Amino acid sequence: MATKFICLSSVFAIIITLAVGCQSSTLDYKTSVQLNPSNINPLSAIIKIEANKACRASYKVLGLTAIEQSFDVEAKVLEIPVLGLYPDKKNQVVLNLEYAGGVAVDTINIKTTPLANGFPDIEISKIDRTQMASGLHAVDFHFAQGGRYHSCPMIFDDQGQVRWLLNLSFNNKMMGPFQQLKNGRIMMAGRHVIYEFDMLGRVMKKTEVPNNYGIHHDIAVLPNGDYLLAVGKRDSRMVVGGETMKSDNDWIALWDNQQNKITKEWDLAKHLDVNRHDLNLFRKVDWLHMNGLYFNEADSTIIVSNKNQGLCEITWDDKLNWILSPHKNWGNAGRNSEGPDTKPSLLTAIDKNNIPYAEAIQQGSKSAEDFDFAWGNHAPALMPNGNLIVFDNGTYRNFNETPTYSRAVEYEINATDKTVKQVWQYGKERQHEFFSSIISDVDYLESEGNVLITSGFIYPKGNRHGKIVEVDKPSNEVVFEAKISYKDANGSDKPGWGQRDIAYRSERMILQY
Repeated sequence: MATKFICLSSVFAIIITLAVGCQSSTLDYKTSVQLNPSNINPLSAIIKIEANKACRASYKVLGLTAIEQSFDVEAKVLEIPVLGLYPDKKNQVVLNLEYAGGVAVDTINIKTTPLANGFPDIEISKIDRTQMASGLHAVDFHFAQGGRYHSCPMIFDDQGQVRWLLNLSFNNKMMGPFQQLKNGRIMMAGRHVIYEFDMLGRVMKKTEVPNNYGIHHDIAVLPNGDYLLAVGKRDSRMVVGGETMKSDNDWIALWDNQQNKITKEWDLAKHLDVNRHDLNLFRKVDWLHMNGLYFNEADSTIIVSNKNQGLCEITWDDKLNWILSPHKNWGNAGRNSEGPDTKPSLLTAIDKNNIPYAEAIQQGSKSAEDFDFAWGNHAPALMPNGNLIVFDNGTYRNFNETPTYSRAVEYEINATDKTVKQVWQYGKERQHEFFSSIISDVDYLESEGNVLITSGFIYPKGNRHGKIVEVDKPSNEVVFEAKISYKDANGSDKPGWGQRDIAYRSERMILQY
């Protein structure tokens, strides 16, 4: 399969290796290798083993960052998925076959083709494996394609070498969000379709969503396996300034995987003010721009990130708990402003002594040294201590167009008292060098108590890039940092969607099948 940016040529190869140099002559076997078995992951392969005795297999891809895995299945015929091949290299893969009489060891050479010129350069400036969470570096990457995006999630190693990818250009539009499910599969969604891929890139499940619903930005997977979808509805309308118009990206839909249909909806316009456009400066129909969902299993509430209206929490039975946003210009809720006043739901910002800040800070026209709201926010999540962590893009901070800073920020929310306290942040001190007006991500890495932060669209002229930073919390010491420099090979210098490469999210991930 070929595309404009081509991740690697889609090559189908069968390589036959006879059993030479084995440690035991009592195991007779032959191997064959299928490169890129899914046609979308050219850094993967399947090794097929046919032996005269039942055996178990393990492999290691040799290199500075070796990738290895063992498998429990014991049989005479095995198909072993291999991940983590280097691009443009004759990879040496050491194969171990354990059987009743001993262990046979073989080295198989698997040749891959180069990455395309449009792939970003990855430079790792800081890495401290003694302080980092385990795993490699997965990034939700999207190549500009002259007004649209071709998605290509990838994983790179500690040397900045791409070792895994999925070429999703067959969809011909942006796909996301990139997330790994509990069963090890990778979920990616288009506007009306949700895919689950295995790590080789093979489609294990395809879910088609009715065309009246358009998935946008996020899917939250519930404990029972159902999905909360951030969607726009084709037939959705609202009244803004007396004018009836369409609205977009302002519904949550529950997808029931047993019934294979949408069984519940939440209308965000029921709870928020569709006429508040202080941060919506482009399209009135996109008054909310929902971009993130987090399901709290403890009480079945849903935290929603809205680029143009801050954050809010709603209950499973569709009640509004709170709004975390600058207080300026909030009015009545409802698609025709027929709902209740939203102001009583706004959280009041308080300092470490529980004293409310001045009105200018509550309104958002000013920021305190130790408190600010999240502006153009993304990726909300609850930490083990119950606090909210979110990426604060800083877009139009204090209602000003001048870029300031982006950061990860932690808030302590008292839903009963309707107060919010800022307890931690990282990024403000880096100012413009960490500023991303769009996309981006933050994750709390519970195993180490660190925070993984993705500032996905940093755009000094001629040096557009993203940064992935892991920091120790609360010391804010950087234990990992990578810079992803974009080529924008199929974009242009024109501003706009699909003209600049972007890195939306990142995860720390174990590269195994």
